[in-house]
Parts: sequence; C-alpha cells; structure tokens
Amino acid sequence: MTKRTLTIYETAWNMYQAESTINQIAQVVSRDRATVYRWLRKIKQIGIRLFLKRKTTAKHRRPKAQIPETTIQKIVDIRNEFGWCGAKIRKELKENHGISLALSTIYRYLHRRFTKAAVGVRRYKKHKALVAASAPREVIEHDTVDLGGGVYAYTAIDIFTKEPSVVIGTNLEMNTGAGAFAIHNAFYGRTVLHQSDNGSEFQTTFREAVEAVSEHRYSRPYKKNEQSHIENFNKSLRSECFPRGEYQQKDIAELQERANRFTKHYINRRWHMGLPDMMTPAQFKQYYKDNPETATLELAKVTEKSHLG
Repeated sequence: MTKRTLTIYETAWNMYQAESTINQIAQVVSRDRATVYRWLRKIKQIGIRLFLKRKTTAKHRRPKAQIPETTIQKIVDIRNEFGWCGAKIRKELKENHGISLALSTIYRYLHRRFTKAAVGVRRYKKHKALVAASAPREVIEHDTVDLGGGVYAYTAIDIFTKEPSVVIGTNLEMNTGAGAFAIHNAFYGRTVLHQSDNGSEFQTTFREAVEAVSEHRYSRPYKKNEQSHIENFNKSLRSECFPRGEYQQKDIAELQERANRFTKHYINRRWHMGLPDMMTPAQFKQYYKDNPETATLELAKVTEKSHLG
C-alpha cells in the first residue's frame, strides 16, 4: 500500500502540534508567516479534516466566465472613438449596449490592448469651486485654450448643468473676447453671473459686454479651484477634440465646425462623472426641469463625494 504524501497544510499543523515556531513552519512549507498564521487559525476553528476538504474543493471551482471577443472589441472601439475612461465606457456599455461589466474587468482589457499609463484606474476627484450654483444659468465660467498657430478656443461652461460653449478666435484681445461672449450669451441666455480670469482677452471691452446684460466676477489669481469646472472641460476639449499639433488661422472655419460637433457630443452623448448617475448634461438639464429639488440634492451629493476623493 502506497503511503500518502502529507499536504503542506498537514505538515504545518503537525509541526505546530510538535511546538515548532511559526518561522520554522514557514521555512519548511515555503510560505510566509502571515499565510501560516491564517492556516493555523482556521484549522483551530474547523479542524484539519474540514480544512483540507475545503481546500480541495476550492481548487476545482469552475473557471470564471470568459468575456466574448465582441464585447472586448466594443470596449476597445469606444476607447478609440471617444478616448473615454473606464467609468464612462462602463456607462456606455450598460446604457446603449445592455452589457454590465465590472470596472476592473474593463480596465483589464484596456491594459491588454493599450500601453498608455492613462488607462490605469484612477479615482475621480475635482477641486472645490468657490463660486457655487444651485440652478441652471446661475454661473458661467469663461477661459481660453491656446491651440497653437495663433488659434485660440474661447470656452465657457454652465457649472450646474455642465453645458459648454466654444468659440474659435485668432487672438487674445478684449474685442475678440467680447465677440466670443456675445456668441456664448446667445447660447446660454439670461445668466446671473459670468466669471473669468484676468487675462487680456477678458479686460474692459469684455467686462463691459458682460455687465450690460449680467454680473461679472474675476477669479482670484493663484486660486485654480475657482475655475475648476472650465479647466476640467478645457482638458477634455484638448484631449478629445484638438489632440495633436498646431492649428492654423486659415483653418478657423473647419476648427469651429469641429468644436461645434464636440460641444454637441459633449452635451448630448458624453457621460459626465460630475453629474448624478453619470448623466449627460442634456439629460441632467431635463431631469432638473422635471424634478428641480431632487436634481439639486443629488448633484450636491455627487459634488460632496468627489471632494472627499
């Protein structure tokens, strides 16, 4: 009769009963001390026979379900088309494709297909703005993005609904800033407060144009969190709409068309991590119209959660 070989668990238990030290046991079974401690604690609770039975059963569990290749390709296609993070891809799959996946699963396949460090799992965190809004059109933040080649994007965003507006210009002069404001204002309509930094494009002529229809406020220098909403949007504009190289003034009409397509997509199709249930700005605006108190309360919860990191 062949003698059965002892498992490492039995060896550890026998040595423990023989009053060997944890260090000695760990060395013999080639496991770290913490692992040996866990084994012994569990064996004391349920006995060596049941412990061995559970260990044997665990090794024969059915393998995890495999994700269909078509689903993996959808993840990759969404990433390539929109440049979205895993959370937005997860929302897109669930809402428009009826596919529910864990965030870790999505990132696992992104890591396999892409080598950029940017696909890593990161917690969403936003700086707390010092100017707050509790309804649409209470606060609009303004800024500019240098696209290179003498081309600038005059950007604006409603900090409550997250609806953006983009006007392409060819300089940073206050007359151009005032002209961009007129286009922004036509989009947003009556607004309580417009906020900008102290850039040359936002000086006298711009300020006068704003104050003719609304109130204007300059954000304080070196207080980046005062412009956090528009700065977050500018990053998205840069990475998703104008990602490469310098643009030329002769292409301004095409660039404005591109910006218009992006803002339409941003408002109507792009999931927003700063809104309840990652709604699009258009969805949240309608949600507020139907349920103003609930929408405001839920947005406050999302904002508070993002501040806590």
